[in-house]
Amino acid sequence: MSRVLWLLTSDVHLRPDRPERRHALARVFATAADRGAHAIAIAGDLFDRTRDAVEERAFVRELVEAAAPRPVVLVPGNHDVDAYGEAADFGANAVVLSRHPFDRATVCGIDVVGLPYQHGRTVAQCLAGLDGDTGSSILVGHATIVDGAAAFAGEGEEGAYMPASAADLLRRFAWSALGHVHGGQDLVRGAGTRLVSYAGSPVATSRKETGPRRVLLAEIEPGRGVVSHETPELDVPYWERVEEACAPGGEDEAILRLARRAAAVDDPRARVIARLSGVSMVGETELRARATAALSSAAREAHASRARPSVDDVPVLELHAASFDSLARTPIVAEFVERVTRRAREAGDDPRLLGDALRLGLGAFLESLP
Repeated sequence: MSRVLWLLTSDVHLRPDRPERRHALARVFATAADRGAHAIAIAGDLFDRTRDAVEERAFVRELVEAAAPRPVVLVPGNHDVDAYGEAADFGANAVVLSRHPFDRATVCGIDVVGLPYQHGRTVAQCLAGLDGDTGSSILVGHATIVDGAAAFAGEGEEGAYMPASAADLLRRFAWSALGHVHGGQDLVRGAGTRLVSYAGSPVATSRKETGPRRVLLAEIEPGRGVVSHETPELDVPYWERVEEACAPGGEDEAILRLARRAAAVDDPRARVIARLSGVSMVGETELRARATAALSSAAREAHASRARPSVDDVPVLELHAASFDSLARTPIVAEFVERVTRRAREAGDDPRLLGDALRLGLGAFLESLP
């Protein structure tokens, strides 16, 4: 085999009460088959908790065995570090790399180094005893790149679990296929035919994780390295966020803009989160009622042609507007708001800056007025 096409995913966080995560993993395996991948790597946190592996392992085993003869490499993450005991059966073509400080196997003719999550240790510490030339090897691990002030700043859990240097990994391995970061921008770094990459989670485990879900495909040529890579989208639901900031007196205009933006998201896979921020002189209950009505009306109009409108067509409202309704009838406050808003609009300032200024000023009024 001259070139080997690998599919990378991670952080599925399977658990019995989250059936959408099973669906996402099934789509990952279907994508591997559709794209002709020779091998699959799951770089940690396949299960949300160790106890979830007890109930979810049979489902995983069915997928793994149906993928035969395609090997599936599994590495423990920080959530499922104890789910890969010797008695655990993941299918005949599963390659479980769970031994500490690192594990090793030959997969599709390529040397693969498995790096399970190990609390309190760095990647460099775990690989200290790794002998031989690894320039043509693949590293599959659950780790956090920490070059500079922050690296691969993405979505998912915060904190540097198993910190690693991208420069060090690029020097040592042809491809470092990593898990732990759930999504975001700039998840792939390359240098010639060397690659350090995250695929992200194939399913959004929280509303913070927005945008289409993806896998990473990397084509490896033994002795040369990564000759191509891409991140195709998965056909699975995902969250998309739109946001508008309101100013006192402009609440209805901001709500209308928000509703229009939410309705303009036309990908049927997307569930929209509509965030209304800024500052309002309307009470929170009233503001929520107005926004909910506008979002529902715009969604019904936008999706009227669908044969079966879904509850998922209606955006989820996140209300983050600071309400100063108790000050609304105070003349000096009204004058302050009008002047600050007018000057900000004349200067073309960022609505968020205007919101910050109003919060500070109105907060001071709220504390000082009897």
